[in-house]
Amino acid sequence: MSKTNPQIEKQLDKLASICCTRLENTSSDPTMDDAAVDELLKALLMSGYARQADRTLQVELENRVKDMCRDPAMHRGGALTGLTEQLQNKFDQLKSWESRQPGETSTAKAANISSATDA
Repeated sequence: MSKTNPQIEKQLDKLASICCTRLENTSSDPTMDDAAVDELLKALLMSGYARQADRTLQVELENRVKDMCRDPAMHRGGALTGLTEQLQNKFDQLKSWESRQPGETSTAKAANISSATDA
């Protein structure tokens, strides 16, 4: 368990619960493509998890899933690793996107037509 605030704990528990549900209900290839997961990851990022995590999201989620639903997590370890890796990748992409400066992706543009011309 890491040293986090109650909001982050709640978001991590929800993500772990989603992982448990996917492990229990999916036979071969569970994926993490839905709006609820994206919302939780964004909320986790905005809550400051990226700045205070002493271990990766993937490790944190794997430990929580193993505590929440021990049987499916132990019997489907590869699927669990796949799910948590997907979540870690999404979180990393989101973190990269949110921290990007405006100048990194495009050049500055005029605010309106009069500032772009000599008129």
